[in-house]
Amino acid sequence: MFDMISINLLVILSVFAIAGCQTATYTQYMPGPPLEYAQAKCNMLAPSVDQGYIAIGSPSYVAGAALGNALGNAIAEQQFIKNCMTLQGWRQDAPGAKKSSTSLASTQLPHQRTAKRRPTAQELGVPGQVVAGQ
Repeated sequence: MFDMISINLLVILSVFAIAGCQTATYTQYMPGPPLEYAQAKCNMLAPSVDQGYIAIGSPSYVAGAALGNALGNAIAEQQFIKNCMTLQGWRQDAPGAKKSSTSLASTQLPHQRTAKRRPTAQELGVPGQVVAGQ
């Protein structure tokens, strides 16, 4: 009824379908761009690590080479995204980890805090215009 290649392919595709449903959550650990911007940038650049392939032989050999190449590319893209997000200031949470309510992402970052008001030059008595010869 089904040959061994069809069964193996069905099992592999089922695993990918289930694994593809996982979502990654991130915690900001250093100042950087917002999460949506960092994800968009990393997802846009990830396909640049894909490798091509050449396979000559029987149809099953070529199909296996294509599948192996697709797996390798998917792994390389995920690793690229992880590294890219880390460089953007976002670290991927462990699967099933609960986000703490006091994470850096939910607090105000140092560069986002409002600075203390500085007195103006007029308040300090510094003349606004200096005319030569005064």
